[in-house]
Amino acid sequence: MKAAVILKPGVIAIQDLPIPTPGPGDVLLKVEACALCGTDQRVLSGEKHVDVPIVGHEITGCVTAVGAGVTQFKPGERYIVQTVVGCGECPMCALHRENLCEKGFKAIGYQWNGGFAEYMIMPKKAVDQGCLIPIPQDLSPELGTLIEPLSCCVNGMKYIPMETAEHVLIFGGGIIGVLNGLVARARGARRITIMDVSTDRLNLLQKIGLPFDDFVSSREHKPDEWVKSATRGRGVDAVVVAASVKQLVTVGIKLLKRSGHLSIFAGMPKSDPTELTDLNLIHYLELNLHGANSSALAEYLTARDFLVNGKIDGRKLVTHTFPLAQFDEAVKVQANPASGSLKVVIKP
Repeated sequence: MKAAVILKPGVIAIQDLPIPTPGPGDVLLKVEACALCGTDQRVLSGEKHVDVPIVGHEITGCVTAVGAGVTQFKPGERYIVQTVVGCGECPMCALHRENLCEKGFKAIGYQWNGGFAEYMIMPKKAVDQGCLIPIPQDLSPELGTLIEPLSCCVNGMKYIPMETAEHVLIFGGGIIGVLNGLVARARGARRITIMDVSTDRLNLLQKIGLPFDDFVSSREHKPDEWVKSATRGRGVDAVVVAASVKQLVTVGIKLLKRSGHLSIFAGMPKSDPTELTDLNLIHYLELNLHGANSSALAEYLTARDFLVNGKIDGRKLVTHTFPLAQFDEAVKVQANPASGSLKVVIKP
């Protein structure tokens, strides 16, 4: 099989490797599609360490073979992959919240080889947890890859009462900001604003016809002044920080109306994660702050159903597809905001 192999940080080569053989309890998948994400970029550049040479975790695949003892999966069946694998023993794993595993979760594409290859193994531990999630036979492989990032947005927003939200503002016009906005829309938020520093990005979102109400450049408009005018001084119901800019948390808190919600969806640089904040705003306005850390089975099922039943239309989000042989080109396109890319998918 062919695979995109990390030879050393920043150096990736397409190599011919043996098709892996599933051991007891394992499942062999033929990869139909695997999408690139921002974390993959950090790994491929050498900024973030992983334990394996083949990454990729936004995966659609088809069962090709199973190991000894596996009876519930049959060749030809189609699945997407839950990335996070918990310890299976701690109280959070007992609640099927493996993304909050108290021993620290492991992940497909990080501790086990991922989907930038023609075939991959789902290890027994992941199979036993239920990390193979069935999808309809007619769901395209490209749309299948959206379920993983969409599930993360479902998870990050589950604490926010979107069904009664009048106005939601999202910092970040990349794919994660867009998916957060689509979840907010699917759950009933009435007005959704995307705010980003990149005019090219905002123009792309408008061009492809995404169902948002405002596309606002934070270079041209001060967020507080724009929100004050747009909400007649009341503030927005919710802010989602979907960009790794720690100052946006402080800015976002000041945009909330009383009892508003702020989701810190994006992780901040570990070398400098601290930001001064007026805690009295949280105290006196009874504000709600939430974190977001990957997702678990319940969120995958919700995300899958949003796409399958049409509450979220993901067809416009996949802007580029590449064969595995053009992996380097795909990485460059996904990393370049001026390329017109939103979601880039590899089809091995």
